[in-house]
Amino acid sequence: MKNYIFTGISGSGRIELLNELKTELVKRGKSVNVFDVGRIIFDSAERLNIKISDEKVLDIDKDLLISLRKIALDEVQLQITKQPADFNLIGIHATFRWKNRLIKGISFRELSAFKIEGFINVVDNVSEICRINSKNPKWRDTERPNMEETNNWIMEEEFITEVLSEFHRIPVYIICRKHNISNLADLFLTDKKRMYCSYPITQIEKDKPELLDKVRKDILPKLENEFIVFDPLLIRDMDLVYQGKVDLPDSIEKVSEKAASQLKVRIIERDFQFIDQSDFVVVLYFTDKVSVGVLSEIIYADRHNKPVFMVFPFSISPFLQDVTTMVFKTEEELFKYFHSPEFDERFKNYCA
Repeated sequence: MKNYIFTGISGSGRIELLNELKTELVKRGKSVNVFDVGRIIFDSAERLNIKISDEKVLDIDKDLLISLRKIALDEVQLQITKQPADFNLIGIHATFRWKNRLIKGISFRELSAFKIEGFINVVDNVSEICRINSKNPKWRDTERPNMEETNNWIMEEEFITEVLSEFHRIPVYIICRKHNISNLADLFLTDKKRMYCSYPITQIEKDKPELLDKVRKDILPKLENEFIVFDPLLIRDMDLVYQGKVDLPDSIEKVSEKAASQLKVRIIERDFQFIDQSDFVVVLYFTDKVSVGVLSEIIYADRHNKPVFMVFPFSISPFLQDVTTMVFKTEEELFKYFHSPEFDERFKNYCA
């Protein structure tokens, strides 16, 4: 029996991801319990004849809210005992942003009763989260977090999740809401190595979109068969930075200059987080034009002792060679190398 804690702000799709993951794990012969702690809090309050609503739950007495959360987590523990399963996937907020306040969603002490295997923080595009939250009745009578506040909330949720994981000394992963569910299930069921896929998105999307199709429709699925793949294009926050690339509903404000500046910083930070949680990096560089983003990721990976395997069908600079582990002319050569004994041996040496 393995217990995992899934965090994510309102609108991140955390519970939807849990249910999709359950379906995939069950398909592979595993028993799975999914617990939505927020829903259990409401059910517990109803049993105790405490009247709360989604629009007012965060306005109730602080001690009462803590007590209801404790009751809900006790209920989760009881259900885990009564209905043992291979996996218990527990969805809960780490934080809440409510009426210009930051409210704690969980505590160290409450989690101490669980034997936790790992934390998963679910993230999505800021625009998508804002769109979903604009339809959430929770904010019917109060101001919904704007684009800038939503981005801050995402960072706070990730930060607290990482602090919790460090306290409990267990792994934490940042997972995109749109991560291929089959590939995500491999993270729980297999010992596949984890990799970050780097490619010059802006360059090839603008100049050679057929190359982007080649990466995403041909090469990435093959990589997913071999590894757990973290794909930066599953988060499209950069589209928000360039006004007009995202069709925002009328209910969502345009991106302010400050919000755009914050998003740029966050895009870089998140891609580096994906590298941090990977065993190595694969770079698919099918253009001879310079991508500062990809070069920054290569240098970051090299500095943090992550092997970098690059496909680059052009003449290569010795400066680029210096920060890459191996360079291949074609993706076929890359996959041939991955299937060779040399890869496993070299990988062990790098990650020892």
